[in-house]
Amino acid sequence: MAKDYILRENVLSDNTIMIANKGKIFKGGYIAIIKENRFKNAWSDDESVKRFRTKERLISYLDKNYPQVDWIDFEGTCLE
Repeated sequence: MAKDYILRENVLSDNTIMIANKGKIFKGGYIAIIKENRFKNAWSDDESVKRFRTKERLISYLDKNYPQVDWIDFEGTCLE
């Protein structure tokens, strides 16, 4: 299993991050997956998926795009 966190709440869908549990990884060697939703129209959003293989790239992306997110607890995940 993986741990899910909400990065940003949108009107229709939330931007979320899934982080693999300790000692596990996602298929393809990914440690984290971010699902971002952009507003398309009143009934739907466009979803884009970003995958990360290293902790450094993930932290860099989070600092750049989600500076308000510093509360994520990486305990029990592969990012410890």
